Amino acid sequence: MPVSRRPLVALAALACLPAVCGATSNLPIVWNTCPESWVGRASGVLGARLQCGRMRAPLDHVAPDGRTIDVGVIRIRAAETTQREGAVFFHVGGPGEHPGKLLRSMGEGWSRMSLDDPDEGDKRRLADRYDLVAVIPRGLVGSGAYRCEGDQPLPHAFLPTHPDDANWQLVVEEAQATVNACTAPPQARYVNTEQHAHDMDMVRRVLGDERLHFYGISYGGMVGAWYASIYPTHTGRLLLDSPMDFIHGYRSAALLALVARQRAFTENVVAPLLRDPARYGLGESADTVATAIDDLPARAREAWARQLDSPARLAAALRLAGWLDSDNPPTLESMTRFIDRATFSSDQGLDRRLRLEAGQLARRLYAVSSADSPGEPEGDFVRIAMGCNDVPWPRSEAEIRESSRRYAGRFLGFIGDETLEELTCSRWGGPTARQPDLTALGRASPFLLIQSEMDTSTPLTGASHILDAFTNARMLLVRGSSLHGVFNFTTSSCIERTAARYLLTGALPVTRSRAFACDEFFANPLDALPGRTPPAAVEPSPMDGPLAPVGHEEF
Repeated sequence: MPVSRRPLVALAALACLPAVCGATSNLPIVWNTCPESWVGRASGVLGARLQCGRMRAPLDHVAPDGRTIDVGVIRIRAAETTQREGAVFFHVGGPGEHPGKLLRSMGEGWSRMSLDDPDEGDKRRLADRYDLVAVIPRGLVGSGAYRCEGDQPLPHAFLPTHPDDANWQLVVEEAQATVNACTAPPQARYVNTEQHAHDMDMVRRVLGDERLHFYGISYGGMVGAWYASIYPTHTGRLLLDSPMDFIHGYRSAALLALVARQRAFTENVVAPLLRDPARYGLGESADTVATAIDDLPARAREAWARQLDSPARLAAALRLAGWLDSDNPPTLESMTRFIDRATFSSDQGLDRRLRLEAGQLARRLYAVSSADSPGEPEGDFVRIAMGCNDVPWPRSEAEIRESSRRYAGRFLGFIGDETLEELTCSRWGGPTARQPDLTALGRASPFLLIQSEMDTSTPLTGASHILDAFTNARMLLVRGSSLHGVFNFTTSSCIERTAARYLLTGALPVTRSRAFACDEFFANPLDALPGRTPPAAVEPSPMDGPLAPVGHEEF
């Protein structure tokens, strides 16, 4: 579902509308010290440079009706005020993630860097010359802190293993209850990516900058793309790290993640087991083991959902599943006796590992069922509201249910969250965001994508869609990495230098290809020992051909 089907009328003129610019451009932000609830516990490195404030924004920037909302802003001021060149806006992703702690931590780290460091010096120059800014998304702590509060329906059973009519009805009732609770706040319909982009531009105008530079992770890539499409003349450098596939939208992005997780499970967990099942105490037949994986008992599949992440853990799970089928031990104690008596492998080291994994899985299997940790309820609200308010969700309940059945049979990692989200948004009442014409992004300066080759949260396929759609896109591929959120989280000079240099100056590797790669993402820690000469920095190498499997079958 392309996000350009409902383009704004006369987008190019949007930056000139009085409703968007004139009414708010002169309103100041009163900066104060930052509360811990916004940024966590500061180390003191930043001192008075770390500031927080609020601004009064229209609920709807394009069609203001007098209603407003307080939006929180976090700023780390440029250390060298006389050398200030602008601001870099940061978005941590989500939707529903609060930016404060990571922005503060990032600013502290960059401010500690040495200007003479060939790999990290540009980060210090960024901290010296640019304000680092995060606009807190509406609904999170500092910008309203809304929650979905209402009567909770009866809990439904694990959807992949309970597709019956009665359980489906409970799922539908939960979706409707979520809609009722989450649309209750009067501001709920104005929590969307479009209004967040306008909030960001309002801060840009308050700061007095002509252009806004942007660094976004995951869903933050969609935020950056929407901002650049709505305000192309005010868009500077765009660094989109592990970007969500904002071309095809939320549902397709979720399906890409399901496909990637299943592929990783098959290649990294199942395949090693099938190559040598006897080593793991599972007999000689790979076919028998493959059938056992497909036939995991429903109870086990629910208890171990997304936990079977290594060949050893999967092998231990299959042994426990066999005992469930043959003897159905009624208690943890009785299952533990099976574990204690069994020989898991003739390899003593592997036997100890499998026994440990089996004990952990058994405790999870027999644990008393309890509700998930509530986490940050404001984040739950924003995650739901952003997705439902941003794009249409046109499929019928029957279509959603049929997809759920297919996913349960195809993806072992499917737990039903995607189905519940789509059901909720299909009942939301339609989107409120005016979706931008993303072709405007194609007229921006070259922008940089950073993508791990094996990321299963926002897979390479999605980033490849973006690269293919925009001739001004460039991609830095991190080979062999599954990191989600790359920049600042590696020890690779190739990655860190390339990203920081682009964010500071706009310079990109000069190669024959729009895609280039770094081969290492964690350097040898021995290279950091005193007295050792660090290895020469490696520049990204050009890449040719398709970067990801061709085709869109998962859509």
